[in-house]
Amino acid sequence: MRTHALLFIVSCLSLLPAASFASESESPPPPWEQLRSVPMSGGLHVFWNVGGRDRAFNEEQAVRHGFELVDLLGTYSDYPGKQKENINTFLATNRTNPWNKPEFFERIVKRNIAASGGKGSIFVHDIEFPFEEDIERAWADDAARAASRAKSKERFAAAYFREWATWFSLPCDWAKKRWPREPVGIYGPQPFRRDYWGLAGKSASQIDGTHRTDAELWRRIDRHVDFYIASVYVFYDDPGSVYYMASNIEENVQRTRRYGNKPLYAYEWLRYHDSNKKLAGQELAPYLAEAMAVLPFFSGARGLVVWGWEPKGKGQYYHSLPLFINSLGRVSDLSAKMAKARLVVDEPAHVLWKEKRPLVRKLRVAADEWIVMAVNPWQNESEKKNINIQCGMRSIALTLDGRHTDIFHVQGNRVTKR
Repeated sequence: MRTHALLFIVSCLSLLPAASFASESESPPPPWEQLRSVPMSGGLHVFWNVGGRDRAFNEEQAVRHGFELVDLLGTYSDYPGKQKENINTFLATNRTNPWNKPEFFERIVKRNIAASGGKGSIFVHDIEFPFEEDIERAWADDAARAASRAKSKERFAAAYFREWATWFSLPCDWAKKRWPREPVGIYGPQPFRRDYWGLAGKSASQIDGTHRTDAELWRRIDRHVDFYIASVYVFYDDPGSVYYMASNIEENVQRTRRYGNKPLYAYEWLRYHDSNKKLAGQELAPYLAEAMAVLPFFSGARGLVVWGWEPKGKGQYYHSLPLFINSLGRVSDLSAKMAKARLVVDEPAHVLWKEKRPLVRKLRVAADEWIVMAVNPWQNESEKKNINIQCGMRSIALTLDGRHTDIFHVQGNRVTKR
């Protein structure tokens, strides 16, 4: 599912259940003053991208606590023109002809870029729309086939994905030119499109097969972005959600290494995604909020982005933010070491998911120094599980508490739980 919550904010407001926000009878979320700071070192980052009521106040507080800000743009919108020249509206009737751009495409995108940049540490284009990925159906579009000037279906396929890629790459190029100091990325297409059931219980070849068109599109976009985004919004209160987050980040990192070493940032939300109507808008279960704070840094990401839309919230929005920040603080405290460490992945997350084994990830700081993340979300909160892991030539015994995402600092024979 590609739709980013930002694009349907208006409809979401009427659908969010009353439980989405604290009622007057509930205790308010703890204020920022009670939260620790989480500054990152060595090239690791945490970004704050939460809008809505009291946005300016929360952004100021987030920056004071170590977060950086994001310039997030709904690139195809037309708010000044009351959506009369909304590019997504134009696309609603065009799924098979990428050569058919509206005449206002460049003007609207450049206007939006000029009005939205220059304030954040990174610039993110939110560009999401479905297009026909079945070449047989696209080939059947006479106008598209004529516009491509391709003499064969094979050449048409290459030209087809190349042209769709320009709908993403051109806005990136224009943003770079207008705001040269801000790295530019895209929320929308990813080297590995966000997936849950396409990963659960599947083999590596099955996963690659269902994501073939992701690669076809992305290889034509890659040189136009400065960083990657993996969307790991949570849909289910289920142990598998921990592995879903790890898998999507790892699969994206794995596929981007062929292009170079640009950083990847995980886009996160402290509420369940709206597509799950039973949980829509409710805050994440504690074990998921805790995992979300640290897991990206042990899956290959160089940072995370906290996204949200809070039109009714006052002050600090989230009851779960203290838990999230305390968990994130463990990364902050070790960030100088973690940033220089080498990630060791013994088995893919989707394999551990399928077999319901603990998720363990290791960062090698030096031959005798390791930072280890381990979580067993399948066990009860009151359970403990002893596991043995290998750190280089040394076997290390660890005890996992309940569903907590534990971090261990291994220095020689000494193991410290953080």
